[in-house]
Amino acid sequence: MTTAHEWQDLAAPYALGALAPEERRTFEAHLAGCDVCRAAVRSFAEVAGLLAYGAPSAEPPAGLRDRVLAEARRVRPIAVPRRRLSAAWLAAAAALLLALGAGITAWRMSGRVRILQRQLAAADSSKAAEDSTLAMLTGPQVHVVSLAGTGRTPSARVFWNHTRGRFIVLAFDLPPAPAGRAYQLWAIAKGQAPMSMGTFNTDAAGRATVVLPVAREITVLGFVDNCGLTEEPAGGSPQPTETPRLLGAWVHTD
Repeated sequence: MTTAHEWQDLAAPYALGALAPEERRTFEAHLAGCDVCRAAVRSFAEVAGLLAYGAPSAEPPAGLRDRVLAEARRVRPIAVPRRRLSAAWLAAAAALLLALGAGITAWRMSGRVRILQRQLAAADSSKAAEDSTLAMLTGPQVHVVSLAGTGRTPSARVFWNHTRGRFIVLAFDLPPAPAGRAYQLWAIAKGQAPMSMGTFNTDAAGRATVVLPVAREITVLGFVDNCGLTEEPAGGSPQPTETPRLLGAWVHTD
């Protein structure tokens, strides 16, 4: 009687096509009702398919076949019981399949590890970017202005980080400027002509997140009373060409 373990021992030679016809028929009858052996055969068959690529192809030297056949006719063959030879060959084949299977599994695992490492690095980079952005938006040296039209809710906020010398513009519900046009921000201080803070545009959803450097002439003022937004030609204008569409007063963030 064949035990369950012995049935599984036949999975590797079956995948290699090395079973005798009678053994093959008996094993296939067993496979019809055994999920474990079917899974083992599928696993070995996948590895066996890679055996053809395990070594580079080579063209045998001319006359090698004739010399081998002539030597085989001359030398008396050593009698080896068929059953023992078959068992030894099948054991070697099964060991090779298991080794290949282990190698493929290790290769797949290393690939998954590399993917996880890239995902972790991306997450760390994203976290660092979020922390950096948060630091730019908060602190005692940060002012903020909410920009809105008359009688309307704000549709943009601008943070001025004096320590880092940066304006951080967050726009929302602000339709994109037409082709060849852009939005321009202005620093408006008492007794001073408006000074450009830079230009930007929004995406199709009316949103934008932009970081702009603070010009030296604005930095030396130390503090600016108001901020305005106009629509100007792309690249900006030396001075506003229209009354600000949005306007707001700077305040501390804390």
